[in-house]
Amino acid sequence: MRVTRRRLIPVVAGTVVALVAAEMSVAPTSPAASAARGRHWVGVPALLSSDGLRAELPSGRQVRYALPALPVGGVRVLGDWDGDHAETTGIFLDGQWQLWDQVQRLGPPLTTTFGQSGDVPITGDWNGDGVTDLGVVRGSEWILARGPVRAHENPSVWRRFTFGDGTGVPVSGDWDGDGTDGVGTFSDGTWRLAESVDAPRRTMTRSYGASGDRPVVGDWDGVDGDGLGVQRDSTWYLSSSATRPRTTAKRTLAPTADEAPAAWTVANTTGATTCPTSTQDRVGEAGWVVPSSLLDSKVGARVGRVGRQVQGSLEESERYLLNSQFETKWHATSGAAYLDLLTDGRDTDEIQVRLPAMSAFTVAVGLRTGAFHPARVGASRQAGHRYVDRLVRSIACSHASVSPGGWGRGWQTASWAMLTGAAAWLEWSRLSPQTRVDVTSMVVTEADRLSNRAPGYWGRRDGTIVTPGDTKAEEDAWNASMLAFAAAMMPRAPRAAVWRAQSAQLAVAAYSTRRDTRSSRVVNGVRLTDRLRGFNAYPDGTVENHQRIHPDYASSVQLLWTAADFDRLAGRSVPEAMFHNGGLVYSAFSRHHYVAGAASPAGGRFADPGGTVYTTGHSWIYYPQGDDWGTARRAHFLSLDAHAKVYARYLHARGWAADQALRWHEAAQRALVASSGTDDGRTYSVDPSVAAQQDTYPGREEYAAQNLATAWLALYVGELGVSRLDRSTLAVPGTTRGPAKAPAGRWAARLAP
Repeated sequence: MRVTRRRLIPVVAGTVVALVAAEMSVAPTSPAASAARGRHWVGVPALLSSDGLRAELPSGRQVRYALPALPVGGVRVLGDWDGDHAETTGIFLDGQWQLWDQVQRLGPPLTTTFGQSGDVPITGDWNGDGVTDLGVVRGSEWILARGPVRAHENPSVWRRFTFGDGTGVPVSGDWDGDGTDGVGTFSDGTWRLAESVDAPRRTMTRSYGASGDRPVVGDWDGVDGDGLGVQRDSTWYLSSSATRPRTTAKRTLAPTADEAPAAWTVANTTGATTCPTSTQDRVGEAGWVVPSSLLDSKVGARVGRVGRQVQGSLEESERYLLNSQFETKWHATSGAAYLDLLTDGRDTDEIQVRLPAMSAFTVAVGLRTGAFHPARVGASRQAGHRYVDRLVRSIACSHASVSPGGWGRGWQTASWAMLTGAAAWLEWSRLSPQTRVDVTSMVVTEADRLSNRAPGYWGRRDGTIVTPGDTKAEEDAWNASMLAFAAAMMPRAPRAAVWRAQSAQLAVAAYSTRRDTRSSRVVNGVRLTDRLRGFNAYPDGTVENHQRIHPDYASSVQLLWTAADFDRLAGRSVPEAMFHNGGLVYSAFSRHHYVAGAASPAGGRFADPGGTVYTTGHSWIYYPQGDDWGTARRAHFLSLDAHAKVYARYLHARGWAADQALRWHEAAQRALVASSGTDDGRTYSVDPSVAAQQDTYPGREEYAAQNLATAWLALYVGELGVSRLDRSTLAVPGTTRGPAKAPAGRWAARLAP
């Protein structure tokens, strides 16, 4: 990426100053140094400012990414510093370099020293190894180093030579297409170029541009090395050749006073669905995916009255997502092919990624299972497809396996990847090939990360509580669900069998009790005592989280049952592990009686009025120790009930009939919507202060919508028919060893069965 010093308005922090041939705000760099050669990667016009990068993709769409603030006198550089085929940012100031290897978010940079105050930075791949090397120009003297740059190690001088007379703008590029960069200068439309840094006196002179133009160099067509270019006002004149320059393309991208021209290397496609921050490195193949053949079935007439009410509630949420919320949240960015989800550092990854993932999943379920009627949703089916496609491609693009510095490989990220992957799987035929590749990479990366991960346990086999007040049931459940989904989506993947086996391992652990750790009962071919090194639930099926007995986290058992939905959509039987202790957990909602004022095993005492979580004849939920999320939530219980109804034959739950609970909780959901103060389909109050009391979670609307979607998906699967259980042996080598020994603690007595 190149810019001229002549007539440049530099990017200088805190001020904008016009200088002639005095300062540079963007260092010359070579696309050859930042992406592997090939037809799939091209240079595109880009503008760098004091705080960001703005570029025009081959499709004509623009993207913008935030960059670290540029210090006074600093110069932007761009390059592939670590050889991962992604061009990332850097800053040069008085011989000091700060280099980042992320695109989406920037953590601490790698720092090094090369050069001195007054030098002009120059970068390029001097030896053709795919890593961007450093250099400085000092008058007519060029001083080059070889990369990669390493922490706590300053580069040494590799080449030093004289080139030019010190008046032209330094540039670099692969002029002859041999994979290595040469050097050059630009002055008033005249380019003087040397093809190799080993022979800087062997030069050629070419004319392209005019006085006042600002030079840029890029691989504009992805073939045979770099070409020349100039930026003149808002027009970019580009030549695909350096040796025989002629205009082969013109682009329009007008800089502001704070922006300087450059070239940025991205995937080469004219479509609108190419991730601009992606690397060439991916895991998995889109060909491993087998789309479901059980979608678009007409089940609406068979689900009964309450089922149709669930469908109606889902369509209400879709209406909100696609209209009122879209106008508030996404309309301003509707012209962008990709949402830059991770730029706003004020939010966590959970807010930035999980919320759009839940939204995409909700609408995708509605579209493919008969719960999307345009008149009721207030949007066309095509608008729904576009909505899902845009959110899916943006989330997958920003995953760490696709874009360096992206989200992923962390706590709960498997769940977000599952929601996004499921939305993509449902809409697979409508996604672009590139989006399919990105989604596959995201899902495979998260599944492989979990494939040999030991389950989390709240308590050890001897009764010692490892994490008081914090069961690992939900975490094990969402990880199990992700692995089951990955195996259902990609049965052709080489590790699909490992994913499925590990899913069973985590599912058994999720709501295991201490009694299970000593049980000889066999689940999917392995005795419980051999599977389990600990437990996550009390003997009665209740769990504690947030330092209280917490029904919300007990309801997360349905994550395992949603995994069963995915298996059914894939035409597969469901491992019996997915229902281990499910009936025990569900029964506790209507059978376990709490005495107000009595001591809780989680600490504290049970709140008034006491009783059971589910109350006969009412949709009110009793939280025995309160709920820090807010007591108005109903959609997740509705989804729990729908799944318990569909999979009743495998749960053997006692107490309330699930269809009765479903009816009451669906009525409560509709009452919430009716009392929202608006008719736009939202679940919670239009008054933000009231809504925050109803549910404190910032993504409360998306969370409600997702649970309405899973409730409906369960009923849809139920009408397709529930297959026999898979009782085959599902064991991951090395995960069924004996228990880890630990001394008994003060918690042990509470948990004796």
